[in-house]
Amino acid sequence: MRSLYLRFFLSFWTAMVLVLTFTIAATLWLAAERQERERDLQDSLAREASMVLTDQGVPALQQWLVRQVTLLQPDRLFLLDAKGNDLLGRQVPTFILAALGRRPFPAARHAPRRLEPEYRMVSQLRNPVTGETYALSLQRPRTMGTYLLGVFATPETPVVAGLATLLVSIVVCYLLARQLSKPIQHLREATRMIAGGDLGVRVSDLMGTRRDELATLAVDFDAMAGRLRALLESQQQLLRDVSHELRSPLARLQIALGLARRPGANLAQELDRIEQEAQRLDELIGEILSLSRLDDPARAIEAEVVSMSELLEPLVEDARIEAGERAVTIDLAVPQEIELQGDRELLHRAIENVVRNAVRFSPDGGHVVVQAQRSGAQVQLAITDQGPGVPATLLQRIFEPFFRVASARERDSGGNGIGLAIAARVVSLHGGTIVAANVEPHGLRVTLLLPAQGGNQEPRAGLSAPTAPLTARVAA
Repeated sequence: MRSLYLRFFLSFWTAMVLVLTFTIAATLWLAAERQERERDLQDSLAREASMVLTDQGVPALQQWLVRQVTLLQPDRLFLLDAKGNDLLGRQVPTFILAALGRRPFPAARHAPRRLEPEYRMVSQLRNPVTGETYALSLQRPRTMGTYLLGVFATPETPVVAGLATLLVSIVVCYLLARQLSKPIQHLREATRMIAGGDLGVRVSDLMGTRRDELATLAVDFDAMAGRLRALLESQQQLLRDVSHELRSPLARLQIALGLARRPGANLAQELDRIEQEAQRLDELIGEILSLSRLDDPARAIEAEVVSMSELLEPLVEDARIEAGERAVTIDLAVPQEIELQGDRELLHRAIENVVRNAVRFSPDGGHVVVQAQRSGAQVQLAITDQGPGVPATLLQRIFEPFFRVASARERDSGGNGIGLAIAARVVSLHGGTIVAANVEPHGLRVTLLLPAQGGNQEPRAGLSAPTAPLTARVAA
């Protein structure tokens, strides 16, 4: 079944049908048994009345009838003479007279459609002295029940219905609880295993052929477990990378200190080297802290209307100062006034990291192009360099923290592998995407797609997880 609602619905009506069937069957059986007992009782009363009539006559029979009536339920036992009159002068029900053939059966609205067997239970008595005949009729006891589906409402019917309801509900509820508790138990055990550190546990395979909400929950649970495992591995990898990255400048600091302690060492040169390594270390720690803050799921952006030209022009001017030392030129192309909604400081930092990355890996005398344009509800910002590019299989990995391509992004280039990761986090925080693609004949283009002011997309209140894929359709 594909729905717990359908399972509950069918279980309820199955229980109802079983209760009704059991009640009808048991009531019919009890009615037959009771009818047999009524026949035996009437035969016994008829023999006793016949003996009284034979031995003592009609007056004694009347006294006997009075005693029996007090013992039985009122109006159950009748003794009628040949004219159809009760010996005690009581009014005789019409259906009894009809059963005795004294009167046609009335066509009243509440009359039974047929004479039930107990209505035809009549015993004939004969006075051997006078030759008069009498009729004894014992009627079934009156109950508070009703005539339902052809089943007599016997005194035992409420008891039978109660027992049937109890038994059927016990069985149905047990089976239903077993169906529900088994997958819940699997989920509970899996939760305990995850709490114990086993993030490889999966429960969807244990659900068998179930297609209901619990099976869906199991699939979501497996997805959650997989996500937790990926996040934990990412955090562990990040810790290893941070430890490795911090070890390198510390090692160079130690070497510089060792060189400075040598006799005749050039202290000014070694102090400059120490200062340079300290600055690199401070820079690295600052980048790590920035990345950590951006990874906070509760991180919110301070959205404002940002003009792309006002954002890019001072940024490119600053980058040209750094690029001028290696004769790298930077061209900026913003053909129209473009605005977007976002955090100006975060966007400045993200774009600056991408531009500086392009300048850093461009050859001396190279050319970097920064181009922004509006495409539908998005702003497309492309930064293209003339560097060595990136192997196609590693294009997405360059947005991971501390990742470097060995052929082009060595530590000697000055990069620490965090700039593009920060750019990816900022773009994701704004509800956009970032991709990298190689260009011909050589070079790399990094494209940022951000929601434009007045577009359909809105900046997100939080940041996606570090391992979330960053995809977009960008022409190489």
